[in-house]
Amino acid sequence: MSVRVLIIDDSMVMRRILESALRQSGLDLAEALHAANGMEGLAALENSAAKDLQIDLILCDMHMPVLNGLDFLLEKQRRNLAPGVPVVVITADASDPQVLDAVAAGAQGTISKPFTLERIKTCVASLLPPVARAPSATGDVHE
Repeated sequence: MSVRVLIIDDSMVMRRILESALRQSGLDLAEALHAANGMEGLAALENSAAKDLQIDLILCDMHMPVLNGLDFLLEKQRRNLAPGVPVVVITADASDPQVLDAVAAGAQGTISKPFTLERIKTCVASLLPPVARAPSATGDVHE
């Protein structure tokens, strides 16, 4: 089962690094949509819904201009966009109180920068069904 991922981060380099890490972690990635802030992320979710394209996972940076990660989560919930889709927040500071607020607003996972490929693999494996992992990655994920 191929998955579609939405990566929201104000750094294009970080979005590419996250996409590469997802591919290297063994995720059977059909498509990675990119958004530079929470507003673009909301628009991507609305556009995907209008085209009847399912988003399977959202990775969202906490600190961005225009609309930050916490406000993205709150607005996503308010608009009832992508209900049930797991959201992982990416943060440079795991002790940031906003991370707890993000979890309360629906985030199912957190990844701290700098992250490792193993952390990405573990987090994604816990949120997606095993069939979403590429056949070569089966058995490589330890929970």
